[in-house]
Amino acid sequence: MRVAIIGAGISGLACAHELEQLGIFPDVFEERSRSGELFSHVGGLLQLMNRPVHDQLEWLAKDYNIKIKPLATWRKITMHSPKVTRVVTSPRFGYFVERGQGEKSLESQLSRSLKTRIHYNCRANYSELAREYDYVVVATGNREVAASLGIWKNIFTTLVRGAMVLGNFNPEELIMWVNNDYALGAYAYLTPFSPTRASLVLIHANAKKEEMERHWETFLKKEKLDKLHINENFLLSHVAGTVYPHQVDNIILVGAAGGFMESFLGFGTVSCLRSGVLAARAIAKHQPYGKIVKHLDQEMRRSVRLREIINTMRNDDYDRLITFGTLPVVKQLIYRTNFPILKYAGDILELVRVDWTQKSILPPTPGNPNK
Repeated sequence: MRVAIIGAGISGLACAHELEQLGIFPDVFEERSRSGELFSHVGGLLQLMNRPVHDQLEWLAKDYNIKIKPLATWRKITMHSPKVTRVVTSPRFGYFVERGQGEKSLESQLSRSLKTRIHYNCRANYSELAREYDYVVVATGNREVAASLGIWKNIFTTLVRGAMVLGNFNPEELIMWVNNDYALGAYAYLTPFSPTRASLVLIHANAKKEEMERHWETFLKKEKLDKLHINENFLLSHVAGTVYPHQVDNIILVGAAGGFMESFLGFGTVSCLRSGVLAARAIAKHQPYGKIVKHLDQEMRRSVRLREIINTMRNDDYDRLITFGTLPVVKQLIYRTNFPILKYAGDILELVRVDWTQKSILPPTPGNPNK
């Protein structure tokens, strides 16, 4: 059987790795000179997103044959809204992993695990390959192929402004900010590579490129981050969307190209990996890919609903949400149990917002940080 994979990002590499385990050695085509995004950053594997799974690394190794070495265990979250700061801790929220082209990046780890040769600096055409190969797996990380096939639906567009920053950081802590003054419909976050180096990222929904630098400067100044030493900068555009169906004839779409980017927080690492592995299994077993990824597709659609709700929130809603989410009983449910809360989070958020509006059950919280 001949299989072509377009794209050597994490979903394409995960697909190639699983195909090798099943005795199939694909041809992998990557238009860049190395695997991974051009700009290094740190992503989070948040256990909350995959409940009832207890440990994502053990689960990925056992069920998906993917072994990952993380940068650190994620044990602390600091959340800032305009008037509220809250901190929650846990023995393990999940893990931090490096993304990009560095030696420790997830892409580099997956590349080193392959026997299959990757054809770098090679821009492949999916329609031409579809005539030559039994299957073509599209793992390009963008919507182009799905849109050309007429199976892509836009959800929203974001601009991602990021930088590498130097300073003193807790390598086990994620810091996040929600504030429509600079991150309309999205958020900003800091994740550490090490105690002295971190990635700082600002996401803004539906902003124009020429406006993004102003939002970035507002963010740095308002959150008192303008004294950080910045030695790398990047600006990327990301279009989130859904894909249906995920397979057209012998063409299978995985990862972000197949709509498997988690839209709630944007940490789509696990879903992209899983979609690649499941594509390999569908190919090897001659099974419909859409049927195999049905559960994963449902998870993505739930995250889209959450993102659509979050996109309508005002700053006072963010203050109330963080306050509500860190009440003792709620915090126990969210962070100290294995309850799959994201399955019901959309309904809960809509009900709570109605109560906030109609009954004011949680008044606006004063700006006295409760840590």
